[in-house]
Amino acid sequence: MNFEEYRGVENLVIAELNETTGEDGKIIEKYGPVQRLSGVQQVSGEVNESSETHYYDNMSAIVVESEGEDTYTLVVSVPSKKTRALIEGLTYDEETGALLGTKKNKKYFALGFIANKTSGVDEYNWIYKGKFSGGAKTHDTKTDGTDTSNMEYTYTSIHSATKYEKGGNCKYLSVDNDGTADLTNFFKQVTTPDTLQAKA
Repeated sequence: MNFEEYRGVENLVIAELNETTGEDGKIIEKYGPVQRLSGVQQVSGEVNESSETHYYDNMSAIVVESEGEDTYTLVVSVPSKKTRALIEGLTYDEETGALLGTKKNKKYFALGFIANKTSGVDEYNWIYKGKFSGGAKTHDTKTDGTDTSNMEYTYTSIHSATKYEKGGNCKYLSVDNDGTADLTNFFKQVTTPDTLQAKA
């Protein structure tokens, strides 16, 4: 058995998700171009699951389980104003380069990143459907030290509307670059369970 731990994270990217309804009533998901979100310092995820034991004849008989959303906390360098407008649902003025604090209209996005591991085998990740919240920032006075501040977002993920042939409705895809899967174009577009191919 090999023991490994996570040590490093890089290549934080997003792709806008557009959903339309087909003639058969099914939701069709289409992703826009992949683009860099910002420099990434930390990605931490939390799974929302719950379970409850039901009792019959004076003994535990059934465990009922429920799965909710996954939440990811992202600590990032300050994104460009255009990127902030996109993920925060605000307005960006192309002519002046200004971010306008208009009423928010948030969209769904796919989120991708690489998690480095101590073994040297990195983990490639796509999360398929989520919305951003937060954008907290702090502005401190300069001192004689080296303190700076960054920004923090929460990305809330739910299952995809698309039912993939491999895996059905899916929240994410996570694969190691150990030579098994072909990861050449993994971040050139949103790679799904059905488009991921084994390496020839």
